[in-house]
Amino acid sequence: TKLDKSCHFDRRAELTGFSQAQAESFIHKYMDDSGMADKLLEQLGESEWCQSLITAPYYCCLICDHFEQHQALPQRRTELYHRLVLRGVQRMAEARDLTDVFSDIKDAPDQVKTPFTNLLELAWTTLQKKQLYLQKADLAAA
Repeated sequence: TKLDKSCHFDRRAELTGFSQAQAESFIHKYMDDSGMADKLLEQLGESEWCQSLITAPYYCCLICDHFEQHQALPQRRTELYHRLVLRGVQRMAEARDLTDVFSDIKDAPDQVKTPFTNLLELAWTTLQKKQLYLQKADLAAA
C-alpha cells in the first residue's frame, strides 16, 4: 500500500476488544464485591446491545464505574450512552485536577466542555455528510 512505501514499521499490532470471558473477568476484578459483579453481569445479560458494549475495554470500565455508583443500568440505550459519555468527561476532569463537581456536560468546566463540545459538533457534522470516520484535517479544523 501507499502507507507501507512511505513509512517503515518494525512492529505491527492489532487492537482487539475483550472476548465475553475476558469482559466478565474484568468486571469481577474491577468490582470489590463479587455479588455486585454478578448483579451487573445479570443486568448485562438481559440486553444484547449492552453485551456488545462490554467487549470494548473503555466502555466496560465506564459501565463498571457507573454501576458501582448507581447499582443499576438505564433501560434505554440513549440514556446509557449519555451517562457513559458524562462519566468519561468527569474522569477526564478528575485526571486534570479540576475539582468542580458537575452532573451534566453543560455544567462542566470550560477546560473540559469546550473541547468536548467541539468534538461532538465535528462528529455530528461528519455524520450528516455520511462520513463515518474523521480525517486529520477534520480534527485540525475543530
